[in-house]
Amino acid sequence: MRSDFLKANIKSQADYVEFGYGQLEPNHLSAQRTGQIYAQLPAKKDIKILEQGQFVKYDYAAANGGEVNFTGAGEWMLVYNEVKLYRDEQVECEFALIADNFNARLYSPLDWEQPQNYDKQSRYYNGVDADGNDSITLGENTYKFDDVTAGPDYYEMNYTEDPFHFISEPKARKMSNETSSMIPRVYKTNVGDIITTNTIAETELALGDVLSPRAADGLLSKSGDESMKWQVVRVYTMPDHQKGVKLMRIA
Repeated sequence: MRSDFLKANIKSQADYVEFGYGQLEPNHLSAQRTGQIYAQLPAKKDIKILEQGQFVKYDYAAANGGEVNFTGAGEWMLVYNEVKLYRDEQVECEFALIADNFNARLYSPLDWEQPQNYDKQSRYYNGVDADGNDSITLGENTYKFDDVTAGPDYYEMNYTEDPFHFISEPKARKMSNETSSMIPRVYKTNVGDIITTNTIAETELALGDVLSPRAADGLLSKSGDESMKWQVVRVYTMPDHQKGVKLMRIA
């Protein structure tokens, strides 16, 4: 059976998962309306896998421009990525973010710590050079720069009187050696949010149980850090008939 095949080949970090990786259904996530969705920071190098429904810290203050980890300041953020599967027969529980699948070398086309040089100039067609000089002296002779460009044309949005003044080539920012190139999408949650998941570090759950993320790995657990609280409001199944629970954030 498919479930036996997945049990033999995939090991989830979450004890509640029966086969495959943890899954998440966003029954009611306020971030989908408020826009509090983040996907700019790479995961810390020692994070090898992130499953749907796991929690992380979005640590913008970390060295090298920030990282996703389990130790940063601030509130836990919910991992919820776009599911990408590349074989027709695959099912949703086969998806997780795995660091070994990412090999990007560049973080950004522009490195903000290496500012661009905006003073590149190849020719002067508007009567003056970059320093405002209107002539050049060669030996005993002085030559005036020609002003051959027309004045501003308000009908042409991108018109310039200095067409050969251009931005120099930017320097790209490379991925930090302290992070992987895996960049998860995370959601800020609020009291009243509702999700269905099986990404939980417990083997048994009952109606009314209260869960919170564990400091070590961000998995929901009865023995979490209690910095936020998710209550089991329904015990039922995931779409693939694995056991699952509906959770509501209550604090």
